[in-house]
Amino acid sequence: MKGFIITGTSSGIGMALAKVLLESAENRIFGICRNQVIKHPNYRHLAMDLNDIADIDSIDLPEWEDLNQISLVNNAGWVGPIQKMGNQELGSIASAYLINLIAPAALSNLFIAKYKAHQAQKVILSVGSGAAENAIAGWSSYCSAKAGLDMLSKCISMEHPDIICLSIAPGKVDTPMQNDIRFADEKEFPRLKEFQKYFKNGELLPAIKVAEKYCIVLE
Repeated sequence: MKGFIITGTSSGIGMALAKVLLESAENRIFGICRNQVIKHPNYRHLAMDLNDIADIDSIDLPEWEDLNQISLVNNAGWVGPIQKMGNQELGSIASAYLINLIAPAALSNLFIAKYKAHQAQKVILSVGSGAAENAIAGWSSYCSAKAGLDMLSKCISMEHPDIICLSIAPGKVDTPMQNDIRFADEKEFPRLKEFQKYFKNGELLPAIKVAEKYCIVLE
């Protein structure tokens, strides 16, 4: 039996991943996000806004004594303020780093502390982004936060060689985030038309297809 702690299960990759994993009666899901969408006997939901770091630190992760693998999937993400640096508001900058980097770091810290003595195989999978390696004008907060997430994964791997820790970019996926991107201000986001064409030309991957690939990594 396996247990999966997944953030952002109300839509996109997170919801698709949870649904695919729940196809196996032996899997248990602990979902963390603001709204509960999934209804399943093996799904437990924790309503939480990942903008609030104090709430994250108080999370009581499942005991799951009888499982042979326990995984944390840092999926929740936000593209942040799609604006050039100098035009952004402090609150938006802070939220982008909280959701994309600080929350995954805090959850990874909790996960390791909670299960360090557990005999189960432990996995931390973070949903990365090509933006971690490629600078995009208008996405400074998102790009730098995702780059930090990649480095966090590398550091955890070095500190805890018994934990499989990965940060994997999913490619261009049809998610609510992509919809937000398509309605950005072109003055702030020069590549707007390019991203609109991805959608128009059918180049965005369905979230379910990406979820199936992540399941291969997790299982």
